[in-house]
Amino acid sequence: MASAGAVVADQGRPSLVPAVGGSYVEGVVGGYRHLDPLLAVTPVDHDIAHLVFSGLTRTDRNGNVVPDLASKVDVGEQGKVWTFTIRDDARWQDGQPVVADDVVYTVGLLKDPAYSGPYKEAFHDVTVTRVGERVVRFTLPDVYGPFEASTTFPLLPSHLLSRVPFSRLADDAFDRHPVGTGPFSFSTATAGEIALVANTDFYRTRPQRSRPYLDRFILRSFGSASDALAALARGEIDGVAGISSQDAERARSVPTLNVYSYPTNDFTALFLNVRPSKAVFRDPAVRRAIAYAIDRGKVLDLAIEGRGRVADTFVPPTSWAYPTDITKYDHSPTEAKALLDGAGWVDDGSGVREKDGVTLSFTLSTSDEPARTAAAREIADDLAEVGIQVKLSFMPFDQLVQSVVRPRAFDALLVGITASADPDPYPFFHSSQVNDPGDNFSGFSTLPIDRDLEAARRTNDHAERQKLYEPVFQAIATEVPVVFLYFSDDLYVQRTGVAGLKIAQITEPAQRFWNVEDWSVRTIPRR
Repeated sequence: MASAGAVVADQGRPSLVPAVGGSYVEGVVGGYRHLDPLLAVTPVDHDIAHLVFSGLTRTDRNGNVVPDLASKVDVGEQGKVWTFTIRDDARWQDGQPVVADDVVYTVGLLKDPAYSGPYKEAFHDVTVTRVGERVVRFTLPDVYGPFEASTTFPLLPSHLLSRVPFSRLADDAFDRHPVGTGPFSFSTATAGEIALVANTDFYRTRPQRSRPYLDRFILRSFGSASDALAALARGEIDGVAGISSQDAERARSVPTLNVYSYPTNDFTALFLNVRPSKAVFRDPAVRRAIAYAIDRGKVLDLAIEGRGRVADTFVPPTSWAYPTDITKYDHSPTEAKALLDGAGWVDDGSGVREKDGVTLSFTLSTSDEPARTAAAREIADDLAEVGIQVKLSFMPFDQLVQSVVRPRAFDALLVGITASADPDPYPFFHSSQVNDPGDNFSGFSTLPIDRDLEAARRTNDHAERQKLYEPVFQAIATEVPVVFLYFSDDLYVQRTGVAGLKIAQITEPAQRFWNVEDWSVRTIPRR
């Protein structure tokens, strides 16, 4: 895979280094609805949020949470008290200093009942206090292991918005002309293009320099990723995200383009409903046979054209929470048949196995999106080969959520999960989450799993949390209430004249900009 570097060297010529100046044009699909990051809805909204705003912390290249606007983080009372000291050189793009009041105001918005974004639950019972002009303290009712990952929320300026409640944010002028702390400042917006300019007093580039290399960053809208890619091939823009594997292959044939693959934590899985009413899944041998029978590599190829990695468990191998040893199910129809034979499931010649009057048949419910239908059909074919009949039920995603997922009205559920930065399996496997709005879709839980998941939330130590997660992940692998299929990657194409991009583990597409302040389109000879 080709990659861009920050330093370019040609034999016989002086080496070149990045230089300030120039514009970068990103091709995006669709447009924006909100420029205020707490109101972000569309992918373009989230792109703008990452370019214009920043938080007390952020995730680094390896997915670890590290200080950002904060210069110092102190954790006291065994994880119940978090104190953040804000950098002395942190400034809003209008020149005002970033202060504790900004944090207090923003958290107040996150706690508003009308706010429904990704940080809502993390701050529900948390008290935030201004300790000093640049010092702020969070007091938790109890230790909460995933709390650190929630401190990446984007800050809003209290000096501009302190009298604006959440209910009025969408109507405020700030949503049309935002002021942030990120590497780029808002300039202009039209229906087809958002123009940003370099933040010339950006804290994160210090002490080497005071600003990003790029002068301007432009988000230009297209009807599809393929249309944007065509513009990129013509040299009209500089980069395109969210492309298909098919488009990526075409891009690789163009010598002026580089293709990058960003690994994500997002996974697709088949949840088996193991509640007492579902007789077919009571037998763990059936669940294990299903895991052996499914060709996950082929599912990955058919669903998303191989754009990802086969999954063995809840977290990818790159995560600090990945178990050191876990039962894995490599594709083996022979092993699946042996398990079913041994458990007394017999095929009488119909092609479908039976036992004690129960037919080995179930309905797989999923959305009617092409990736899901392709995966479901492959799963049905794989299971038919070992004597398991699968009936397919496709419907629009909203209908799936309302009529199937929430009331748990399914035998098996094929869904994609957008994972958070913190690898906490509590929402998917704790007994308190078996009913809506919890995410324990399979209904599987045990007292030991509950205890380990609860204990893992009561410590901030990654090594201790991993130790507690090990038996949870192994129990899930052994009992198979869910068959993990694959983790998806985000593909990104950029012209070869751009330097500085570095691949990182990301939890959402907009995080491709994690080091955008180091991207450059101009170079000068090294002195």
